Amino acid sequence: MQIIDSHFHLYKSEQAGLMAQGGESLIGFCGTLEEAVPILNRGRITKIIALAVIPISPMRQAAMKKWPRDITPSKRHDLSKELDEKMLKRLTGFNDWLCRVAREDGRIEPVIAADATISKEKMAAEILSKLESYRIKALKIHPAVNSLSPAYQGYQHIFELAQEKNLIVISHGGISGNDTEGKYCSPINFRKVLDRFPKLKLVVAHLAFPHVKSLLELASQYPNLYTDLSFVLRNSPLTDEVFCEVIRSFGPDRVFFGSDFPWSDPEKDIDRLLKLNLSDNELEMVAWQNAASILALAG
Repeated sequence: MQIIDSHFHLYKSEQAGLMAQGGESLIGFCGTLEEAVPILNRGRITKIIALAVIPISPMRQAAMKKWPRDITPSKRHDLSKELDEKMLKRLTGFNDWLCRVAREDGRIEPVIAADATISKEKMAAEILSKLESYRIKALKIHPAVNSLSPAYQGYQHIFELAQEKNLIVISHGGISGNDTEGKYCSPINFRKVLDRFPKLKLVVAHLAFPHVKSLLELASQYPNLYTDLSFVLRNSPLTDEVFCEVIRSFGPDRVFFGSDFPWSDPEKDIDRLLKLNLSDNELEMVAWQNAASILALAG
């Protein structure tokens, strides 16, 4: 059986991967390409969907803290403009790197980062550029990293362009390191998005844990809503029985397998997936068919 890991993170260096995890490896992985390739070579995973995440707001805030306290308005304006350009360069540079990596290894499908704090015009230009150059099929957003709701106005032009160009949007869902209650990416905050963009294919990742029940309620009303099992498959208290119930209630044709590497071990997550009491058809859909279909991936 094929396996597509639909939620996989790659970083340029060990240092970058460790910083993303809060400064140290949580389970022994840094998130580098050098770690991912052996996993792919072992053959249990057919393809990985590599999601780019750039913490623009935290990086911007860290840089601004270094500015002199007695800075003049004119100098602040100049520094702000310079910092905006630096943040844009970091985002586009990471997206470029990930797309090049994917072009060199056909087992990797890139999902570029889209950020609500980048100007509308420049973010749109980045998306359109990657669409033309690399034929990207999806965008990744992480509102919680920027301490924002997905309903924040800055995301609207991203959703609008994604809907127009038939790009899937994959968003973080539920709790995160800087939002332990999951208030930013709780299901209720995605309702406005789904109402405003009825043709947008939206993936709210991690079952929006711990707000699983609310996500199921949302799924019953919006057929264009999808989710994945990344991180929660082995790192939540949900039992095998509950996972099966959730998958069937959400709709087994709208749930994807994912690991959240390097926060979780993809091969151990596969072992957990295979233990679930799913039918052969349900397992095939979750393991690879759904991701392959929505992203129009070649076999």
